[in-house]
Amino acid sequence: MPEKVISTIDSRPDLAVATPPDLHTDSVTIPVKLCNLPPLNSIANQVLSMSADEDVDLQRLASIVEADPAFAAEVLLLANSSLFGFPSRMHVLRHAVAVLGLDRIKAVAVTVAMRAFLSGGGPLVRQIWRHSAACAIIAEEISPIFDISGDRAYTSAIMHDIGRLGLLKSYPREMTPPLSAEYADPTAVLVAERAAINVDHGTAGAWLVKTWAFPPTFVEICEHHHDPLHPHDSALLQVIKLSCRMADSLGFSAVRYKTSASYRDLLPARETHAKPEEFPSEENLRANVETRLAVFEQ
Repeated sequence: MPEKVISTIDSRPDLAVATPPDLHTDSVTIPVKLCNLPPLNSIANQVLSMSADEDVDLQRLASIVEADPAFAAEVLLLANSSLFGFPSRMHVLRHAVAVLGLDRIKAVAVTVAMRAFLSGGGPLVRQIWRHSAACAIIAEEISPIFDISGDRAYTSAIMHDIGRLGLLKSYPREMTPPLSAEYADPTAVLVAERAAINVDHGTAGAWLVKTWAFPPTFVEICEHHHDPLHPHDSALLQVIKLSCRMADSLGFSAVRYKTSASYRDLLPARETHAKPEEFPSEENLRANVETRLAVFEQ
């Protein structure tokens, strides 16, 4: 899958040159306000960056999170919530890190950071956030079918639409019309975004997570989660693509579609090696998503 060089192809003053390292193919533009968008909480960024190291020292990880007491308190609060469902209550962050491990702490830290990143947003931000959170919950649920860690799937899924959130946060006036319209399919949404701001949310998200120095898997997921399912996709990308489509089918779309595939139609997933009977029922999955989404909105 080719990556894109970020460069100026338009003379408008709201577009800026921004060329991340190691991108060497197609040219696209990145709007200047997106270039200036502050990253997620720096602690969450460090946690994500550390996650690329399989031998990460959990005590060092705890020290990094504890460097921001308010953030550490939010992490501990969410780790104890029904969203993550740990059976016993944890009162000390270092204990939580030791018990939950890197992947779960990463999932909690990113969730806390995303909630802060989106604070004060209007109805469209809430709608996109609900889609991202629903996708994360679904990804965690179906990840064992693909032999993927639930926490890893959750973290990747909750970040998959960061480009759409970033564009809306940077350009609310320009992005409100395309995000409020009704579409035939996701491809039409991408076309409308490019017409409004010269870049779609997949490319914008890939640029953001690369600029924020997240692991490379986030770049692939942001850029390609709307691509058709393909047998050569990584297992993680298959999970995110399918979870995004399932979130839409269950009524948790980021934008309005005239029609969407039914949950039953998504189950065969012939492009993957999953079996329909391995997936949860539509009713149980929707109920699980609704219950856990309520935790975000308390």
